[in-house]
Amino acid sequence: MSYIVIGNSAAGLFAVEEIRRHDTLSEIIVLTAEQEQSYSRCLTTYFLAGDIPASRLYLREEGFAERLKLKVIYGVEVNWIDPVRRLVRSTDGQEWGYSKLLLAMGASANKLLIKGGNLPEVFTLRTMKDALDINQVLERGAQKAVVIGGGLVSLKSAYALKKRGLQVTVLVSSGQILSQMLDEKAASIIQGHLAANGLRFLLQTEAEAITGEEQLQGVLIAPHTELVADLVIVGKGVRPNLGELRTIGFNIGMGLQVDSSLATNLPNIYAAGDIAETWDLVRQKFTVNATWPNATAQGRIAGANMCGGQEIYPGSLGLNSVDFFGLSAMSAGITKLPEKKGQGDWDQEKSLKMVGDMPIYRNLLWQGDILKGFVLVGDTSQCGVLTSLVKTGRPLTQAQKNLTMGKRGTLAVGMMN
Repeated sequence: MSYIVIGNSAAGLFAVEEIRRHDTLSEIIVLTAEQEQSYSRCLTTYFLAGDIPASRLYLREEGFAERLKLKVIYGVEVNWIDPVRRLVRSTDGQEWGYSKLLLAMGASANKLLIKGGNLPEVFTLRTMKDALDINQVLERGAQKAVVIGGGLVSLKSAYALKKRGLQVTVLVSSGQILSQMLDEKAASIIQGHLAANGLRFLLQTEAEAITGEEQLQGVLIAPHTELVADLVIVGKGVRPNLGELRTIGFNIGMGLQVDSSLATNLPNIYAAGDIAETWDLVRQKFTVNATWPNATAQGRIAGANMCGGQEIYPGSLGLNSVDFFGLSAMSAGITKLPEKKGQGDWDQEKSLKMVGDMPIYRNLLWQGDILKGFVLVGDTSQCGVLTSLVKTGRPLTQAQKNLTMGKRGTLAVGMMN
C-alpha cells in the first residue's frame, strides 16, 4: 500500500496523522508546492503584526516527518493524474504511483489584474512566503500602505500593518466590509471601531491602477486621485487550486465534488480542505466552505477512509471569528435574510446595547423554529451553544427560542441533549 497526499496544510497534515494512526507500515508520500513544513495560514497576520515570531507559525515540532516516517517532497507542483494507472506527475516530469490519493492542494489568492499589479511591493497574503516577503518591506521602513479588499484577510492584514505603525487605507469596492461574514449593522460597528483606531476606509472605491515603474509609487483610485503607498496588499478572495484537474474527469463545481466519505468520483482518490466542495449543513447544498476547522475535520476523515474506514463527514459550516483592537466578532451559517426566502418563514432577532464603551450586538436568523445562523459582536460568549444549534438544525420550542434570544436567561448546552 502506498499513500500520496498532495498538500501539507491543514487537510494534508491531519490526513497523514490519521493514516499513520491506522497504518504504521505503508509508505506515505507528501507532495507540496511550497518550501515550508506545515504551518498555520491563520497566524500569518499575527506574525506581521509583531505578536508572534515566525517560528510560532509551524504546526508540528522539528522531526515530525521523520517520526511519522513521511517522505515529504517540497517544491513540487502536480499537474497530471492518471487514475487508471494510479500515477501522479509533476510539472518537471517526476512520477509517483499510489494506492490511495488525497488531493489537498488548497486554494490560491486571486491576483489583481490591473496595470502595476506585478510591482515588487504589491502582495497577496496566502502563504508563509508572502508573509515573510511583506515583513521584509516593513523592516525596510514602509510607512504607508493600501489594502485592496474588504474581506477577512484584507482587514486582518490592515489591522496587522496598523499595529506595526503604518498609515493604512482600505479600499472596498462594495458599500460594506466583511460582506461574506457580517450583516450590514455588524459591519458598520466593526468599521467604526477600526476607524477609531486609525484605519481609513474608502467604500465603493476601486483601484484603477498601481503606479510606479520598477518600484511602487501609489494606487490610482480615480483619474486624478492617487494614494501614495510603500506597500499594497490585495485581498480579493481565493480560488481552489484545480489547474489541470479540470481535464482529467473529476466532477467539478466550485471545487472538487466529494461524497460523504470525502471520495471523488474517480476511484481511490479523495479530496479535502479548500479544494473540496462539500455539503453545507445550513444552506443544504454543495459548496466550498474554506475554513481551517472544516479542512482539519475533512483531512482526518479522508485519511481514515483511505485506510479502509467508513467514517461519514456530516457536512461543512461557514464559520468565522475575528478580534480587532479588543472588539470581537463571530458569525456562522446564514448571516443575512435571503432575498428569495423560498419555503418557510424567515425572521431575525436583532439587539444592540452598550456596556461601557463596548457595543454588544446580536442577530439571530431563523427559518421557522430552526436557527440558521447568527452574528455576534462584542460578546461572543454564546458562540459555542449557537453554533451547535445551527449545526444540528433541530427545531426549537418557543421556550427554547426565548432562552436562545436571551429573553429569559442563557441557553445551556444540556437543554438540547
